[in-house]
Amino acid sequence: MLQIQKLLGLPVLTMKGTKAGTVKDFWFDEFWSVSGIVLDKRSWGRKAYKAVRWKDIAVCGEDALIIRDKKAVVTIDKSQFLRGFLGGAVRLKDIPVYTVEGQELGRVSDVYFKETEGTPVIGCELTDGFLTDVLEGRRRLLMPDGLGQVTMGENAILVPASYERVLAKDHFFDSESDR
Repeated sequence: MLQIQKLLGLPVLTMKGTKAGTVKDFWFDEFWSVSGIVLDKRSWGRKAYKAVRWKDIAVCGEDALIIRDKKAVVTIDKSQFLRGFLGGAVRLKDIPVYTVEGQELGRVSDVYFKETEGTPVIGCELTDGFLTDVLEGRRRLLMPDGLGQVTMGENAILVPASYERVLAKDHFFDSESDR
């Protein structure tokens, strides 16, 4: 299971050892499956982004992502970057999560997904703010049935009321529990 926050800022290298860029954001399709990564380098004119499709990433390591060659770096138009973790028209980070009964469970602070291509979001880490994170820890909301029962809207995520009972505590400073 991969976490977006741990991958942001990692270098993207080619198989020949040249740097293609740095992971700046994640790009999702309309079904909230990972489409690729957005690099820190913008295309000339600021109306497009440099990106790598998830299928073109050969290795997703702990300290770097490896692509086959620089041909994997593509330019995507701003209109294609509709859903992202930090950017895009719909941002996943800090979006509130509610049950269908109207109870707020927290705001998205991180997202979990599997390494396979086209993988949908399989869970998220929720925050109630810095102080609560330090004192009580963040909570993980894993979606065992996938996104079938989850509504991922532009302004909020709605989950079944039963998901409140499956929230797991994750203490803020306990990084070993993520491995």
